[in-house]
Amino acid sequence: MKNITRYTYEKTAFQGWRLCLSRNKVQYVRYFADKGAGSAEAALAEARRVRQCIWDDLAALPSLDAASVAQVFAKYR
Repeated sequence: MKNITRYTYEKTAFQGWRLCLSRNKVQYVRYFADKGAGSAEAALAEARRVRQCIWDDLAALPSLDAASVAQVFAKYR
């Protein structure tokens, strides 16, 4: 899956998915925990939904300057 990675750590309680996007040197990272979503499948679905929303918002921008990209990413923190 593009931009979405599965994270499971043996030494910590976190298990879930990481969404990482980068545009015009601006990076967005957000974690989606299985526990918070109820299941691994639900956490993945939420990560995919947020990724699609961000892609849609970026596509609607007249230009992908760093300030505009940062505003879109901030909307989904």
